Amino acid sequence: MKRTITALALVALAAGCGGEDPLSKADYVKQGNKICADFEDSVAKDVKKVLGGLRSEKDLTPDKARAFFDTALPKFDAAVEDLDALAPPEGDEDKAQAIIDAGESDSENIEEAKKDDQAIRALVLGEAGATPKFAKEARDYGLTKCGS
Repeated sequence: MKRTITALALVALAAGCGGEDPLSKADYVKQGNKICADFEDSVAKDVKKVLGGLRSEKDLTPDKARAFFDTALPKFDAAVEDLDALAPPEGDEDKAQAIIDAGESDSENIEEAKKDDQAIRALVLGEAGATPKFAKEARDYGLTKCGS
């Protein structure tokens, strides 16, 4: 009898894994925007902390740029993971995955840029931002707080 109860408990537990109901688009956007807004707030503090004393672009050394991304990139990756954990609206799974894929691609590009002095400075100073693919995919879907 105890084995039957244990087996039923395991089946119930397994059934509950990954079986989240899809969110409505409005709820997905609301939760996604919250994730991105929290990330943006956190990174704004990193900008002040790591880059706040710079008086001009010339003062931005590659080491300072790397230090910024060493702090900010894990937070970006966590935000992308949090977005990935949301259950996208039914029929929008491919669009949601495109956002995640773009975030992962941008993260890889930042890691590569950290190896090159000019490239890492360009990511900090560039108008497109450090995560242009993610920002485009997210905004195209309606996540207005992502990549701002």
